[in-house]
Amino acid sequence: MMIVDDHPLFRSGLVVALEKEADLEVVAEAGTAPAALELVRSLDVEVAIVDILMPGASGITLTTELYERKPACRVLGLSVIDEPGLIADMFRAHACGFALKTQPVAEIVDAIRQVLGGIRYLAPSVSRDAVQAELERDAMRPLQRLTKREREVFELLIRGYSNEDIATRLFIARRTVETHRQHIMNKLSAHSIVQMQRLAARYGGLGL
Repeated sequence: MMIVDDHPLFRSGLVVALEKEADLEVVAEAGTAPAALELVRSLDVEVAIVDILMPGASGITLTTELYERKPACRVLGLSVIDEPGLIADMFRAHACGFALKTQPVAEIVDAIRQVLGGIRYLAPSVSRDAVQAELERDAMRPLQRLTKREREVFELLIRGYSNEDIATRLFIARRTVETHRQHIMNKLSAHSIVQMQRLAARYGGLGL
């Protein structure tokens, strides 16, 4: 597994605790999202324990990137904050669980094992109903998942503009357009322009 947290002392403490578990092995540590992404290029990581709030790229962004690059890698989100909206964002990014740093080590170890076993984990003190309500609220307004730039690209895509045309209109590189397009399709669970057009029609455009 890999531990991604910008606090060295916390990382070290968690490594020491996990070393006592015969069935769990820490193969990498990282203090930033870019460092973590670099590590997974050459490592076989089954589970990543990811701090949600880190300087620069957040744990949510990292989780999305890990899912795109290593879909078999399961992510357990970790934080001192138990805000339902933040936790829902982590699950939307394809995290498999969420634990609190304030939980006993034994519970965090159990969370790791559950995630490895394909079971979605949520810290006992977090309201499942509140997190589910956040997820359902977002499901009713899927286009709100897009960033401002993604919305601009989305609007041009559903109007039939090519990647080259969009790059020219928005003064960005074609590869950047392609990256935005992939992120949009992942966020909306859409596999074609037609599906994106249907979403736009169903939800009344980007104003929802």
